[in-house]
Amino acid sequence: MVYFNGPAPQDSVLDHPRVALRPIGSGPTRGFLWQQLRLPRAARADRLQVFFAPAYTCPLSLDLPRVTTVHDVSFFSWPHDQGLHVNAWMRLLCAASVRASSRVLTVSEFGRRELVSLFPDAAGRVVTTVLGPDDDLPPPVSRREARARLGLEGLRVLSVGSIFNRRRLPVLLEAIAGLRRAGLPVALDVVGDNRTTPRMDFERLARSLGIRAAVDFAGFVPERELALRYAAADAFVFLSEYEGFGLTPLEAMVRGLPVVTSTRPSLGELFAGGAQLVDPADANAVAAALRPLLTEGAVRDTWIARAREHARRFSWAEAAENTLRALQQAAR
Repeated sequence: MVYFNGPAPQDSVLDHPRVALRPIGSGPTRGFLWQQLRLPRAARADRLQVFFAPAYTCPLSLDLPRVTTVHDVSFFSWPHDQGLHVNAWMRLLCAASVRASSRVLTVSEFGRRELVSLFPDAAGRVVTTVLGPDDDLPPPVSRREARARLGLEGLRVLSVGSIFNRRRLPVLLEAIAGLRRAGLPVALDVVGDNRTTPRMDFERLARSLGIRAAVDFAGFVPERELALRYAAADAFVFLSEYEGFGLTPLEAMVRGLPVVTSTRPSLGELFAGGAQLVDPADANAVAAALRPLLTEGAVRDTWIARAREHARRFSWAEAAENTLRALQQAAR
């Protein structure tokens, strides 16, 4: 049983004979209120044995076993990355959800350590369930075809993910500016919504660095275009001071891109050996890691091979098995 606020989204993963879709209302009761007020009534009526909450919080009044995934605790560790109102609600609801859940899933060993340090009483209920690479993107096309469809040319670096303050996009822009000043005509494609708080004006920053014409701020793009962006790129960069996991660098590895990412946890722990690791606050280090990936074919090929091999360690099938085991344990 999968519950929705309003109609179910168009997603092929939901088109399965063992998945029942249950829309619950489409009125003004949304978000936290929908989860805490409307969802428990529906779950009780359906006589569930266990309830899985996939994102940080669960229905607190639901009187049956719950399993909740806490992807990270950024609203504790990086509270300035969220608005004050949202951050306060997330702290309260996440803490209450951890206490109420029979099992709490985290998506990396770093995430487990963070969670246990905040909620030591939950240590025996925390289960690490490492994620896998997204495998439902449209099939990749050739680099030439992808660039033709997107109207792109030249050396291109790609970064994908919602943009928060901790993800250091200004550092990447400075690195691109440094490479261009040194004579390397590289362009940057940035995919993801700007969620910085307070809001940063990245287009203004790019203009001040003299690279506005070389940066495409694409915002959110549909999956078909995202697949083309991966296929068209020469290298991928994801800088962050703090992540619970890091799906987009892993997705880039699977798609055959050499990756530059952060030494900080959990990225440095998860992707050491498969990606070049840099200080996410050091634009010179980012530029130095990118240059050979863009100019030396042998170096690029080596890191592509390392990326593909490293990505094989991650599996959605294994993540699903671990999640199912936690649900069965909670139900018992």
